[in-house]
Amino acid sequence: MNSFPQAAIMADRLDLREFALSDIGLVREVLSARAPEALPPGAPSQEDELAEWLSEGVHVLRRDGFGVHFMLLDRARAKIVGAIGLFHADWEVRSTEIGYGVRGDERGRGYATEALVAVSRWALSAGGMQRAWLTANTDNIASVRVAQKAGFRYEGTLRRAAMEEDGLHDQDVYSLLDVEI
Repeated sequence: MNSFPQAAIMADRLDLREFALSDIGLVREVLSARAPEALPPGAPSQEDELAEWLSEGVHVLRRDGFGVHFMLLDRARAKIVGAIGLFHADWEVRSTEIGYGVRGDERGRGYATEALVAVSRWALSAGGMQRAWLTANTDNIASVRVAQKAGFRYEGTLRRAAMEEDGLHDQDVYSLLDVEI
C-alpha cells in the first residue's frame, strides 16, 4: 500500500470525509466566516480559487501518497467545524502525523477529540498504519488535552521547534500505536 484507502468515517456527531467539488458552498461559508483554521493548510483565501482547490489542490497529499485531508462536518447542522489530516505518511515504517484545527467559534465542544479518536483509529486499522503521532505547542493547553483525551502518549518535547507569529515555541510529541487501540 502506498496511499490511504478512500474513507468516509462516522463519529458521534461528525462525518469525516474528504473534500469534494460539491462542497464549494460549505467551504465558501467557512471563508465568509473568516475561519481559515477550519480548513487544511494551503486552502485558498479567495472564493475564485475554491473550485480548483477542491478539484485538485486539496488532493495533492493523497495523489502523492503522503497523506489525506478530511473535513469535520457537523452532521446535524451540515456545517464544517474543522479539518483533520494525515501527513508525512511513511509507508515503510507505516507511520503518519496527524494535524487538526477547529474553527474558533466551535472550540470547546469536543470536536477535535472526537475527530482525532475516529481518524487515528481508522489510520491504525483500515488505513494501514502502525503508528500515528502529532505535535502540539507546549503552551497550547487545549491541543495538549485533545491528544491526551484521545489516548495519545507523551513521547517528549522538541525544544524551539515551531515558529509562530510571536516567535519560537517548544512542541510536545504524542503518539498512538495500533496495538494500543
